[in-house]
Amino acid sequence: MDRFRLADWPTVIALLASSGPADIVRRVRQAEARHAVAADDATITHCTGLGAA
Repeated sequence: MDRFRLADWPTVIALLASSGPADIVRRVRQAEARHAVAADDATITHCTGLGAA
């Protein structure tokens, strides 16, 4: 998301919460295709409920 200036970090966190990591990867893959950049590995970890007992 950073490289292609698709979103700032607060927006990325909001997208993760609302749409999940697959949506982030999809958006990056679309940007890579538009810019004729080879896709590389993609990893997103989204942890929730860390403070839950």
